[in-house]
Amino acid sequence: MLFLRKAALRPVPRWAVIDEDVITAVESQLEDDGDALQRTLDTAYREMDRKQPPLAQWLAEKVSDRSDDLAQSLGYFLVVTVYLAFREAFPTRLATVDETHLALALETFDADEALRRDDPAEVMETDDVVAMTQPALVHFVQHHLEEAIEQAGESPDLEAFDHIYRTVLVEVVALSHAVSPPEGMVTSGRALA
Repeated sequence: MLFLRKAALRPVPRWAVIDEDVITAVESQLEDDGDALQRTLDTAYREMDRKQPPLAQWLAEKVSDRSDDLAQSLGYFLVVTVYLAFREAFPTRLATVDETHLALALETFDADEALRRDDPAEVMETDDVVAMTQPALVHFVQHHLEEAIEQAGESPDLEAFDHIYRTVLVEVVALSHAVSPPEGMVTSGRALA
């Protein structure tokens, strides 16, 4: 087990971690190309908008405030796919991320970034910490981010892609802490409650 010297992000309970099998299942749902893939994503986004309204609204604002079309497309794909992974893994245990829990996820993410930025001896970035808590999911996100940057050619808008990446990582943090423990497990409740 790896121990961090310091972190502002709260640990993700083991029972809230997305495993590789879930990622594979979600990828198989998204194997279609073109119109069929777009319909699947649109349907999933409408569901996320109904079941996670504060989070969906925040994600929509963050993804749409970039003018780079490829970054926006990547953002839409990733925010929906991350939601699908949590829905697939925890169909009855995923609670709604309300405004308070979203704000807490944003604040802890910002605090962790500041903590690492202000310490010249710190070698890990905040995305490394999130990847330690949700390795399969963050690997999936990073893979698609790298593919999109390659697809952008010689002059990708790295600021837009970084904005999308950060937005998706905040979504991962928020949803990770919205998972309730399995029935019968004695805990203090939701990680952010």
